[in-house]
Amino acid sequence: MAIIHSMKQIVWSQEMRRELYSRLKKEIGPHRTWDAKIKPIRKRSQYDNLVDALANHLSNKAGRVIDTTAVQQQINWATTTQRAMRDRSHIRSFILNKAAALEVNFISSSELPEFMTVSN
Repeated sequence: MAIIHSMKQIVWSQEMRRELYSRLKKEIGPHRTWDAKIKPIRKRSQYDNLVDALANHLSNKAGRVIDTTAVQQQINWATTTQRAMRDRSHIRSFILNKAAALEVNFISSSELPEFMTVSN
């Protein structure tokens, strides 16, 4: 199943997300080892280069342009804690990114929110 984000019509499959988080884990390290919540500070240059490379690779895989901002947004969903959400597309992105990141051990269950409010 693919998710189409209406702003840029980017297609993100779970396979693409798993590949994203596998590469991050392999080349930068598991999220719990980072020195910042969203982007590592000490490995920032390596991180930025990897995000650029992933954007190019995933663009080729998807047959569409995926820019670094879109890759970073996926990473943000996996690495941040949301307490409340209303937008269905945000809820879906949050869940699917957390699931992919968990599957490849980029994040651990301890990094999931203990409680979250979802409303329509």
